[in-house]
Amino acid sequence: MPSNMHTRRAVLAAGGATALASLSGCVARAFSTLDVERDYRRDAPVGDVTGAWPTYQRDFANTGYTTDPGPSADAGVERIASGDAALATSVAVADARGVLGYSDGDGEDGVYRALDLDAETAPADSDRAWTVDYAHGKSTPTLAGDAMFVSTAEFVAAYDARTGERCWRTSEGGYGTPANAPVLAAETLVDGGGSTVFGRDPATGEERWSYDAGRASPGLAARDGVVYTPIGVDHEQTGVAALDAATGEERWRREDPPQSAVPLTVDDAHLYYSAHRGNVFALALEDGSTQWRASVPLPENGSPQTAVADDTLHVQSSRGSLAAFDAGDGATKWTLSLDADTFARPPVVAEDTRFVASDDRLYAVSAASGDELWSKALDARPTGGLSVRGSELYFAGTGRNPGVFRVAD
Repeated sequence: MPSNMHTRRAVLAAGGATALASLSGCVARAFSTLDVERDYRRDAPVGDVTGAWPTYQRDFANTGYTTDPGPSADAGVERIASGDAALATSVAVADARGVLGYSDGDGEDGVYRALDLDAETAPADSDRAWTVDYAHGKSTPTLAGDAMFVSTAEFVAAYDARTGERCWRTSEGGYGTPANAPVLAAETLVDGGGSTVFGRDPATGEERWSYDAGRASPGLAARDGVVYTPIGVDHEQTGVAALDAATGEERWRREDPPQSAVPLTVDDAHLYYSAHRGNVFALALEDGSTQWRASVPLPENGSPQTAVADDTLHVQSSRGSLAAFDAGDGATKWTLSLDADTFARPPVVAEDTRFVASDDRLYAVSAASGDELWSKALDARPTGGLSVRGSELYFAGTGRNPGVFRVAD
């Protein structure tokens, strides 16, 4: 059974004196010159994780739920920044700051970009706006105070979110998919790098622990000091493990669930694990045992996407089959089929409204009943997830006029 692993780099940095590993951060930084995998420039300005939508699916449990109301049927759609968003992350939002990453899809051009969402002029022209050039795959940013954490196809890094200045970067780990936002739990930055999950000091990037996750696609969830990670067996993602976020110690591991390819979701009782072309499993947080399972109609290569609000698990397929299940026992609350193109993004629940985006429309559905409330045509196809701030909704889209869009009253 996999356990915590000391990397060769960590052993060399310690110089054989294992007792030093328990000393203060000041002493640990004295070895930074030997840390060849980490480019440290200065401490990241880490603060609390606050704001309307500071990471992928709003929180580290990937609930996709906010008490903000989101836009109404009278809302308009406006492009607030241009840019080739063929591949894009969700927009991370904290106060008036919005940050996202996008690429042209060919690995030739791409950026992380900050926008001033309250600017009277175009947010891209604000004094708070900046870009960091990076062409390849990117995670949704995680905002914590004035720090921004990202995982890319080549590295994990911390930036000053006020300026875009890099604080540190490590070439260990890193996996550039929108759902792979780094998580903060138990004062530890945790990132899934494909085969290995790393726990780091968020201020310095220094490695604290690592865990062998096999050959799984990354996409973490965290709640109450526990990190949940997909794991791989025989080069396939076929299970999940629960780790202590502070130490990386394995609490439990299940290798028998079917293969999965979408992010995990957690509430106060269950971990929701979506099988590829199959059921959603509600697993007990204490030991990973299956409590119930539910399903929606799926296309041949589809996987169910999830969000959870209060006592309801919201599920949808990539072909517009929506459902809501009782989070306690899996009983069906309602179902709805929308006649629309691909729904590749997870659902979002804003107060009493469930928002879902197809390739060309935004739908508002009653979270309680499943009744369709309204829909709105979109001039661009959303390529990242939806983010909500107050009565506003943000996404990156591609098409004739690609860029970042706001749906607002």
